Amino acid sequence: MHHVDSGAEPRTVEVLVISHGVQVWGAQLRLLDLAGPLADRGVRLTLAAPAASPVAEAWRDRGLAFAPLEVPEHRALRRPDGRRAGAGQVVRELLVVVRSARRIARLGRRFDALLSFSLQAHLEVALAGRLSRRPVVVEVVDIVVPGVGRSLLRLAARLATITVANSAATAATLGPRAQQVRVVHPGVNLEQFRPGPADPAVRASLGGRDGAPLVGIVGRVDPKKGVDVLVRALAQAAGPASRARLAVVGDTAVGSTDAAAATRAEAEALLGERVCFAGRRDDTPEVIRALDVLVNASMEEPFGRSVLEAHASGVPVVGTRSGGIPEFVEDGRTGLLVPPGDEAALAAALDRLLGDAALRERLAGAGRAQAEARFGLDGRYELVAATYREVAAGGRGHHEGGW
Repeated sequence: MHHVDSGAEPRTVEVLVISHGVQVWGAQLRLLDLAGPLADRGVRLTLAAPAASPVAEAWRDRGLAFAPLEVPEHRALRRPDGRRAGAGQVVRELLVVVRSARRIARLGRRFDALLSFSLQAHLEVALAGRLSRRPVVVEVVDIVVPGVGRSLLRLAARLATITVANSAATAATLGPRAQQVRVVHPGVNLEQFRPGPADPAVRASLGGRDGAPLVGIVGRVDPKKGVDVLVRALAQAAGPASRARLAVVGDTAVGSTDAAAATRAEAEALLGERVCFAGRRDDTPEVIRALDVLVNASMEEPFGRSVLEAHASGVPVVGTRSGGIPEFVEDGRTGLLVPPGDEAALAAALDRLLGDAALRERLAGAGRAQAEARFGLDGRYELVAATYREVAAGGRGHHEGGW
């Protein structure tokens, strides 16, 4: 499909996106939101994923091109006790990767480029690109801890044409031998996420009542997200945060059911009726506008989509000094930052913020101004479309920026 364009109208670049059958989290929402604008710019995305998976269903619901593909789930290369798996299991997993890479390569030959949007699929998609002689983009949205997983990710980044990371913190995990790494910060829809009055019904559905401040945390409920840290911080707060209510908005992450149940039990024991586990919501803009403060308490956040959405919505934020959050949250100017896992520091930050209306207004205004100046979507769409056209044409020039 590598033709030379002879007319003024550039042809459509066809990109095959490979994903495991994952839930639709922040990164998948970003991809779904990207598909339409890219099509308007001459780049069509086709998703290849297990047909019955949540991400495939969401893709088809939007009328986007879809190709069913069984992408195997990989067994962990570490045992539950932390020891590495035996050589036999490693060999079996490598054979699974090779077989999957061959299937992807057969499908991929119909396209101009391959995009891996699933951590477990990065290596097999990179191999498939070599087998099909198609360029490969690996999209990295996770900070992978040191070990076998990070080594395999680094190998994929060496084999790929380009690796796109959602923050400099994520990019730092890829090692010095990655072929080409681009840091591309996500953008935010400034029309959907905008300042405005809270909807009383939405606020009530999140547990907000009696005039008490409403603090929210939005995202997966798993140990890495620090929901338990926020619960304990609110429980020990001595100032205005001591009467704040907490809304926990998001699904339980796969494999974290026991930990999530323990977090909920602890929250109800410490906060009682002050906490509301609202589950997954489809009205995120309204949810964020209903909050007085949004918190991201992650141990190591790859980027922090909810923080950017709060910025755009004019809601003040408290985040952790970890991962990608400090790349766009400046302590005391566009938000407050605390060390990850530090309950006392988080409690103090919430007391400070909820006790100072002028500070909340100043931080919220600066956050919105920054979102408008740096994180609007149109420029990001143009950058991403140009990247795929370049990759499909075989170019390897360097771009910097974000989308």
